[in-house]
This record gives sequence, structure tokens and C-alpha cells, in this order.
Amino acid sequence: MKLSQRAQDISPFYVMELLEKSRALEAQGEDVVHMEVGEPTFPAPSCVKDEAVRAVKDNRTFYTHSLGIPELRAKLAQHYLNTEGVNIPPERIIITNGTSGAFLLLFGILLERGSLLAVADPGYPCYKNIALFMDAEILQIPVSEDSRFEITVENLQHTEKLPDVLVLANPSNPTGIIYREETLFSLYEYLSSRDRVFVVDEIYSGLFHNKKPRTALSISDNIIVINGFSKTYAMTGFRLGWMVIPENLIRPVQKCAQNLFISPPSLSQYSALSAFDNAGEIDAMRKAYKERRDFIVPRLRNIGFSIPIYPDGAFYVYAGIERWGIDSMDFVERALVEAGVALTPGYDFGVFGASTHIRFSYTNSMERLKIGCDRLEDWLKTL
Repeated sequence: MKLSQRAQDISPFYVMELLEKSRALEAQGEDVVHMEVGEPTFPAPSCVKDEAVRAVKDNRTFYTHSLGIPELRAKLAQHYLNTEGVNIPPERIIITNGTSGAFLLLFGILLERGSLLAVADPGYPCYKNIALFMDAEILQIPVSEDSRFEITVENLQHTEKLPDVLVLANPSNPTGIIYREETLFSLYEYLSSRDRVFVVDEIYSGLFHNKKPRTALSISDNIIVINGFSKTYAMTGFRLGWMVIPENLIRPVQKCAQNLFISPPSLSQYSALSAFDNAGEIDAMRKAYKERRDFIVPRLRNIGFSIPIYPDGAFYVYAGIERWGIDSMDFVERALVEAGVALTPGYDFGVFGASTHIRFSYTNSMERLKIGCDRLEDWLKTL
């Protein structure tokens, strides 16, 4: 059976492959410390779980509007007004099957064969792989500690071809940096003046360690913002996201949503109605992540990892492994088998520095993070 070219072009999602390998080892009785997958170990907020039970009992198990239930879209509009001072009509807020579903819909109406999508390298791999389904071309822009891992206007000015769409994450995966507002503003001005599209993934916007990042919607209504409930609200399995789009994109997105997904999951939507009502649990999770970051960064540096930029948000550490002279893929494979620690290789995030960097996730408990760091330190002494 012949595979399509796009199936051959899409790269593996190594973090999921490492997770599957670690689960297989655990099934054999091995103890593995998970520092690979970006999934909160916290349960969903109690109010969300209560709402989920209520939705089941009330038989809210049918198709909903293809763009999401009106109550949730209105709730999100009110949330933006309350927390950001940004007034967004609920009609421009589209509920999606996770943020991955949002990107599939968005790229489906913005990209085609010959279109150019620009992404950060290192950066989240699924942007590139979803765009490949549209036969789009990919421009991977190398970023480093010299620019705080930010894409800048200077990067775009030095490309051979200006991208049709630029997508970036704020806060970033895998580096955990938060973009400066002036950088986002200058990128928007540069792209919009050339009739290009600017997309900001704000899935980690609620996970900040000091200053909360402002939504890119505060810069312009024409910036497309994607967000979701998975990370900040610890609702990964609910598979629910949203995007805020300009009015002229609503109908094209709707036609694609009707055909690809019918509607977002009903139970997840009704559960999410209460997600904004329990700030106490969300604040407690955020505080715990900050404590874990403040532990793990100096600990890893003491072991010998290179971490030039202190992460501002999300729950990741992007670390250099140059001193050991081991390819990152070999490094994580050996760390899993020989030390019982699961990590993510740099190859998941691009080609720039892929062989010399790995990503740590500090979503696990403090106790497990300490065990993982102790195991790595002992193992690295044997190399």
C-alpha cells in the first residue's frame, strides 16, 4: 500500500513515543519518573468534575452547535473582559476539539499547497505537522538565548520569502519564555502591513511565574488567538479548546468544523462552564508549578545541564547536554532504560540545536522531581 507524501513527511511525536515506552516499562514493574510529557498531574478542578457529572445526569450527550454552545462562548467573552479588559463578541469565539482541532480548522482555511507557515525552532512540533496535511511549506526560524528564544521582525526581514502565516506560542514550548509585548506588537505591525496572518497560541497563558502575559488580542482584533482548557485548568482528557478569529473567518471555519468534527464534545463543553469559577484551585496549581521550577532549574544546573534562560511560564525547561557529547535521542533513550527517567529529545522541537538539547517537564510532584534529579545525577556520573 502506497503512503501519501504528507504521511511520509510528518515526523514522529517523540514525546508520545517516549511516554508509550515508559508505560510499557511500568507495565513490566519498572519505576519511571515522568519528566517528558506536558500533562498536569493535578486532577481537573472539583467544580469541573461536578459539572461533568451533572451534565451526564441531565443527558447533555447530544450534538451541540458546530461552533460551540452559546453559554460557553459567552462565558469566555466575559472572561476576556474581566481579566484582560478586552471586549470580544461571543460570535468570534469558536469552541474546538482541543487546540489541535483549532489548528486543523484554522490551517485548513488559511493554508494550501505552496503556502508558507513560519514557526520557531525550537518550537511546538504539531504546528508544522498539521500544516503538512495542507501541503503547506514550512519555514523554521532558528531562535536562541541571544534573542531570549523570541522570533523577531529581524528574523522575518532575513527570510527569502515572507511567510503567509506566522504562529508562535506565548508562553513558549519548549523554552518557557514569555514574549515581550513590544516584540509581539512589532511582529503584528510588520505582518499586517504586508497582508500576512499572525497567530498566537496562548494555551499556557494561565501558567506564569511572575508577571501574567497579556493576551495578543489587546494589540489587535486581527491577531488570531488559540487557547484551551488542557494546561491551566488540568483538563487534558476533556479535549476542549477555543480560538478567537476575525469575523470574516467565522463562516469558513464553521463549514470545516461541520464536516470534520460535527461539534465539540458536549460533556466537555458543559463541564467547562464552571472552569473559571474556582480561582483558588487554579492559583494553587500555578503556585506549585513555580515552586517546582524554582527547585528544578538550579538543581539541573548543578548537575551540569546548560540552562541559559530561566523559564517565565508554562512548565518546561529547555536544557543543553553538550558537555556529555551524546546525541539527544540517545541521551533520552538511555536515561529511560538506565536511570528510569523519561525525558523529551530536542528533535521534537526542530533541527536547530536538536541533537544537543532536551526538554524537562516539571508537571510531576516535587517528590518525584527530586527522585528523578537524583537518578539523573547518579547516572551521569557513570558516563
